[in-house]
Amino acid sequence: MPRKPVVITGVGIVSAIGIGAEAFFDGLLNRRSGVRSLADRTDDDATPGPNDTIDGVWIGAPVVDFEPKEHVTPRKALKVMCREIQTAFASAHLAVQHAGLGDSIPASDDGLIPPARLGAVYGSEIFFNPPQELANAIGGCIDNDNVLHPERFGESARREVMPLWMLKYLPNMPACQVGISINSQGPNNTLVLGDVSGPAALIEAESYLNRGIADVVLVGATGTRIGATRMLYHRDSPTITNADLPIEQASRPHDPSATGVVAGEGAASLVVETETHARDRGADVLATVLATASRFSASPAIRSDDRTTDRNPRESRSAAAAIELAVKSVFEQVKLSPEQIGLVVSHAMGDQQVDAGEATALSQCGLRCPLIAVSASVGHPGAASGMIGLATGALAIKHKTIPPTRHGNVNPLVRFCDKPTPLGSPFVLCLSYTTEGNAVAVLLGAPSGHSQSV
Repeated sequence: MPRKPVVITGVGIVSAIGIGAEAFFDGLLNRRSGVRSLADRTDDDATPGPNDTIDGVWIGAPVVDFEPKEHVTPRKALKVMCREIQTAFASAHLAVQHAGLGDSIPASDDGLIPPARLGAVYGSEIFFNPPQELANAIGGCIDNDNVLHPERFGESARREVMPLWMLKYLPNMPACQVGISINSQGPNNTLVLGDVSGPAALIEAESYLNRGIADVVLVGATGTRIGATRMLYHRDSPTITNADLPIEQASRPHDPSATGVVAGEGAASLVVETETHARDRGADVLATVLATASRFSASPAIRSDDRTTDRNPRESRSAAAAIELAVKSVFEQVKLSPEQIGLVVSHAMGDQQVDAGEATALSQCGLRCPLIAVSASVGHPGAASGMIGLATGALAIKHKTIPPTRHGNVNPLVRFCDKPTPLGSPFVLCLSYTTEGNAVAVLLGAPSGHSQSV
């Protein structure tokens, strides 16, 4: 089946350095950092105590200026939305406005986009409820002698937990809530694949458009690593030790001296359409999706069930293998050479094992162009990370500018820009991958009619 051109016409972002596409990109251009003490967070979740050292899990990249009531309608829907669903919902409607579809969505049968031709697919992850939400239900299981009776939990929960509580934490609810709000009656799906969830959702959305079952798709991802319950488990990536660095400089992707990963939160959404549909409605196209590839090479940790956070050359080589396979696949699809790439949007985050794998893969693929590592500004927002990278790539093409990365102490195989730099080529490669061994590469290009050739 011939591949139909798919284009990006809208970007919506909720991030620690800005809400909305332009605010976010301006934050990158101005080297803004969203990394701070979690004592500054404004979402009523876990904060350090007065005697806690601000290090390790107490350093993060929260979204401190997000007011759900400004973005979610009807407001009563907030009762069944956890933080991740709220940020996904907000990013979706920001993307709709950015795409110039504010007057056409929600879809209607007599409007520009029929409901049956509008889809929604989101990358997601496990949503952990704050411990206090179940505190009363657990308290009801404790007798007068302070003995816990787990067998009483069901009865206690029926009394103390909101009947619709579970709807707040189902991973498929971002796609569901977004789909309801935009009146999408076309294809709707959710992918839970770790850090590659967002780019995998884009591949799914592209298939809808190529199969002719939708004309427009809202595609996005949401995640957090700073929810209280999620913070209790952090052995899947090394936890930073801040040492003598200022807190705002704690996230150090591709830094050989990095000590770990700064957790974050956020969401991003894209409006993707067939090129024909976008042209017919006179849309301002931001970027074209030229090629996508997903590859897997099981890490030694997966094979041995023994993931550690120590530097391990075997883990780095495994990460490099999956990334290299994905990158070479997109090059083959469009017959490009590495010299034609103007920018790589890196997925590096301060985990030396996987960061080294990415650097090795890029070198083996012959890529010598500049990189932008968004995690230096927004930390690691879980399943949202890959989609935020895609949004960054689309905005770099729109503005014809490579944003700087906040630090310059990098792997010799990597080149960051220290100031906003003109994008020398309209081809941008966006990477995402997981510690388990899955890698996704997405190649973006300038809109048709601009200076590019494949």
